[in-house]
Amino acid sequence: MTGSPKTLDDFKRAHDPTFQLDTVGETFSRDINWKKTKRAIVVAAQNATPVHRDFWAVLQHMAEALGAELLVIPVRYKNATSLWTASQRNAEWWAPEVRPYLWNVRQELNPNFMVLGDIKIQPTTSNPLSGAETLSKACSAVVGHTRAQTISVATPPDKMAKLLMTSGACTVSNYTDTRVGRLGDFHHSLSAILVELKGKHFFARRLRYTEKTKRVIDLGVAYYADKHETAPPSLALVQGDTHVDFVDPSVVKATFGAGGIVERIRPQHLIWHDLLDGNSCNPHHEDDPFAAIAKYYAGRSEVNGETKRAIDFVKTYTEKSMLKTGAAVLSVLVASNHGDFLRRWILKSDWKKLPAENRAFYLKTALMMAEGTRLTDRGVEYPDPFTSIFEAAKVPHTRALHLGESFMLGGTELGFHGDNGPNGARGSIKNMRRIAVKTIIGHAHSPGEDEGVTQVGTSTRLTLDYNAAGPGSWLNTHCDLNADGKPQLVTMIDGAFCV
Repeated sequence: MTGSPKTLDDFKRAHDPTFQLDTVGETFSRDINWKKTKRAIVVAAQNATPVHRDFWAVLQHMAEALGAELLVIPVRYKNATSLWTASQRNAEWWAPEVRPYLWNVRQELNPNFMVLGDIKIQPTTSNPLSGAETLSKACSAVVGHTRAQTISVATPPDKMAKLLMTSGACTVSNYTDTRVGRLGDFHHSLSAILVELKGKHFFARRLRYTEKTKRVIDLGVAYYADKHETAPPSLALVQGDTHVDFVDPSVVKATFGAGGIVERIRPQHLIWHDLLDGNSCNPHHEDDPFAAIAKYYAGRSEVNGETKRAIDFVKTYTEKSMLKTGAAVLSVLVASNHGDFLRRWILKSDWKKLPAENRAFYLKTALMMAEGTRLTDRGVEYPDPFTSIFEAAKVPHTRALHLGESFMLGGTELGFHGDNGPNGARGSIKNMRRIAVKTIIGHAHSPGEDEGVTQVGTSTRLTLDYNAAGPGSWLNTHCDLNADGKPQLVTMIDGAFCV
């Protein structure tokens, strides 16, 4: 680190475990040249609480290996039943290991990212980012808190959506034996935020510690207390919603190109959400003659043609991924609402009134559905047309999930798209976060993480015809489900995902 402790108090904090200081109203920071700094690791430490020694050692090694500044945001918790002796109750002091790195000021790291070190949020707060959306103005930001939460905040169309993140903690879990204390303990996250800086750009990723392996995996590199090495292949890369006909070429390149995410993390599975856009049979275009004109002259009015492009896309990039990783890769398609446009088109259309190029395909698809229709003990069931068409193509190394079909990896459910929530409600990150199993979903195009759910963004351009009118929170974000079963959101900005 470039900003070393300079004062006598700093020295005492670093070397004297008995040294305590009344920190109410005191400012903690150090001189750092942020114009030359490329990386920072931001984490929170709870007062009167020991550090998690193994995680702290990993963070220190990462900071040294990456040339990163380590910023520890002090958080206070009035804990009347502390696990760490009665003398520490409500004490305004922090573990000696973190004292040289304490940071409780608001700091702009570059024009688009800041550390909100001056925001004090109780560790037991269940929704720590609520109300903080405007505190950093136009900047993305991290605040100090012991649980892991990320939200994407909508901004005007000419600006990138803001990422607002909590830091996670480097101290051990230390809460009261009350209801809120038990909840705080359950959601206590041994994690930190790595921020990489390049001019006006930034790349922020959560670093999650794994107790069993005593390591943090970041973009295919495993960091331990005393070394770092290539990590084992990731369990899966869950991609932001694809929408093949509107996919952003820069996202495709960042994902599958030379030095891209697939090459870095070597995923064993590729998870696809909203592979088919369904623009050729979009139910929202039924009464729009201008949409029909545009699709016709662009050569995009043929429904069968769009399904073939989607299938070919998966085939192409599954094969490329296997060449990149040198190992077998299974592509898994998640049943999604845009793929369901095809079923809705079959149900509502009169084939005799369709454009000529779609009539034969309509009849063939409707016949397949009719022949597969059954009345079961659950009610009427019939084949999903897009899933059936994909399966009939027999693309090697692929699997298409049916609606409601589970697909678990590393204790995480990957079979939900996110459009369907509990008990028939519309899905959202809020109502999917407490379904008693960890899950990674898509659908909203806005990345986030909250309690047990992680949500990816989109692989499309960030402005499409149906979101162009107002503020937007879309981002090009995938999720790496690493070898330890920990999710890490990876956001691409202007075709790059790291420094």
